[in-house]
Amino acid sequence: MKRWLMLLGLAGGAGLIVASPVLSQDAHDGDSATVDTLFADFLHYSVLGRFQMADTYAQQLLDHPDLDPVLLLQLSESHSGSMDTLRILVGHAELSEVAGRVIQKINEGEHLQRQDIERIRANIAKLGGDPQTEHNAIVRLRDSGEYAIPWMLQTLQDPASKALWPRVIRALPQIGKEAVNPLVEAMAVDDENICQTIIFALGELGYPHAVPYLNALAADEGVAPDSRAVAMTVIERIRDRGGMSPLASAAVGFVLLAEQFYDERGSARADDRVPNANVWYWDADKQFLEAVAVPREIYGSVMAMRCCVRSLGIDSSMGDAVALWLAANIRREARLGLDVESGDTTERGMLTDPTKSADFPRAIYFTSAAGARYAHMALGRATGDGDAAVTLGAIAGLRRVGGASSLIGAEGFKQPLVRALRFSDLVVRIRAALALGESLPRSGFSGSELVIPVLSNALLQTGRRNILVVDADERERNLTVDALRGANTNVIGEANMLAGIERAGKEFPWLTAIFMSADLMEPGAAIASVRERYELAGTPIILVVQPAGRVIVETLVGGDVAVGSVDRGAQRDELMVELDRVEARIGRTPLSPDRASALAMEAAGVLNLIATDGRSVFNPDDAATALITVLDGADETLRIASMKPLSLLTSATAQIALARTAVDGNESESVRLPAFARLAVSAKRYGNQLDRPLVTALLSATLDEPNLQLRTAASIAVGALDLSPEKAHQVLLKYEQG
Repeated sequence: MKRWLMLLGLAGGAGLIVASPVLSQDAHDGDSATVDTLFADFLHYSVLGRFQMADTYAQQLLDHPDLDPVLLLQLSESHSGSMDTLRILVGHAELSEVAGRVIQKINEGEHLQRQDIERIRANIAKLGGDPQTEHNAIVRLRDSGEYAIPWMLQTLQDPASKALWPRVIRALPQIGKEAVNPLVEAMAVDDENICQTIIFALGELGYPHAVPYLNALAADEGVAPDSRAVAMTVIERIRDRGGMSPLASAAVGFVLLAEQFYDERGSARADDRVPNANVWYWDADKQFLEAVAVPREIYGSVMAMRCCVRSLGIDSSMGDAVALWLAANIRREARLGLDVESGDTTERGMLTDPTKSADFPRAIYFTSAAGARYAHMALGRATGDGDAAVTLGAIAGLRRVGGASSLIGAEGFKQPLVRALRFSDLVVRIRAALALGESLPRSGFSGSELVIPVLSNALLQTGRRNILVVDADERERNLTVDALRGANTNVIGEANMLAGIERAGKEFPWLTAIFMSADLMEPGAAIASVRERYELAGTPIILVVQPAGRVIVETLVGGDVAVGSVDRGAQRDELMVELDRVEARIGRTPLSPDRASALAMEAAGVLNLIATDGRSVFNPDDAATALITVLDGADETLRIASMKPLSLLTSATAQIALARTAVDGNESESVRLPAFARLAVSAKRYGNQLDRPLVTALLSATLDEPNLQLRTAASIAVGALDLSPEKAHQVLLKYEQG
């Protein structure tokens, strides 16, 4: 009863009235129940607080063979307040999942009904009726929104429908802002009268999005003078109404509009309720508007790219348009589920973009071809936005085409790559360091001191997730630590954030996430202390909250998309799912063991390049500790790769590490052979830096190693060390006894 009163109180507070037909006490037989009765019963038992029964009806409803999204939409409209009830249920733990699926089906029904061609045509025909019929038709056409525009324009092109033309012209601007995107494309219509009708409608709608298109038309000498004059008049009307300052040109206007689509601001954002959004095209041959539905995730990027192309078509010198197009294309590719650093034309993502042909090149093709300047500009946008995917794509392009002079310099546009060394995402920092390191700059620059430490960090990556748990309650802290422990995860726990971060800095090469109790003394200050550190600015923070205290989450999260939440007592799967969700939201791809290994190998290669060159601003000796740690590790391929840069370091510890590995009889031949070889290189460069026990062990390997290949390799190292005569003659005496 208490649960019923609580939920009913919520419903009543929202003014909800849900129809309650006579119902049986037991769930219907799934084969005999109708969609109508199942929907009504689901709502009824939800309001009564009998959630298990409600869930049963909802599951039967969603699995029903006759379930039609449009029918479900109509049922929701017939049950007063049902949508408000469903939205409340989405926040209820026991019914959240099924309520969300029902709402999704209803939204799907609304979307299908909106684009029903026969329904749209019927309503256009009804525009010719009496005032009330005309009003009702306009209301329904407004419901159809953008989908009504092609058929309304087709009516204006049909001489047989001439009697309807005044009504259609009057109805066009009443469709609302959804009409703007198709209408601006339809201004390419051959019929000048229809073109002017569209322009007038855009003026009545008054949305600034239309201004760049109108500006372009007004400046196009191929357009009829009357249409150009009307466009100029409408532009002034829209500007006066919106208090807009005059734009310098249509080209600039299209870049500003592209910015809105790229940032997915306001009306430039795709509708989150439906999976797809329409990109409109004018078919010149058919003289008809065509919609291409794209996944809503890429809608903003696709539209931004189209606006940039329009800008460049007017003024080819618009460098900002080039850079924005590159950034939007990288983001589009990332959201399709593609690797933005790859040029693999055979890769397939989770989503597809029907606006692009099958032979459309990969994003890195365009970023590389545009040159370093524009890749830098795209990178600057991405680092400013904290967009890891676009940052990685831009850096990949820079690495392909940039040398020291094009990557580093005092020019403002070259600074983003250096700033990426402080980016919140570890992989971005590593990619930036790899690009800067392999460019081998000869003179210092701001941030150059970070390159070797970041490359050293890359060497130590294993793909394991490193997690910090912060909770003042020792028992609860230990429970969360134990729940998080598992394959491929390292976990530590501390009572306060400062101590936790200091410990994590000592024990982890980087921090994957922080699970933090929302019951800390000052949780907001704890989050702020994390965000103050550049290397943790984007680190996911998962708040562990009491189920009854979830109101605190909204207060603490603010606009921080890198913060998630779980209920106290959640199990490992729930904890990791929430972490995955936050990482996906911020565009971070978990660093898998394979990817970590690949990055470590690249870092070893770049360190070897730096050490071999010997003339860059970077000091490879600063990586000695990391290289030695890797040499003592388990990854044989990486161990061997680390030997090359180690042999080129001036540090005695580097030569000692190589010698210890070479003489270790427990090591495999495949490790010892290159260790002897690189020890010889070190000895040739820097002479003998080994202590007496190691020299003795090396001589022993030269004299007594049963494997002839290893013995020979050891002899080369001994020779390179140029030992004293009393040491060297032992080799001769071993085989020549006089």
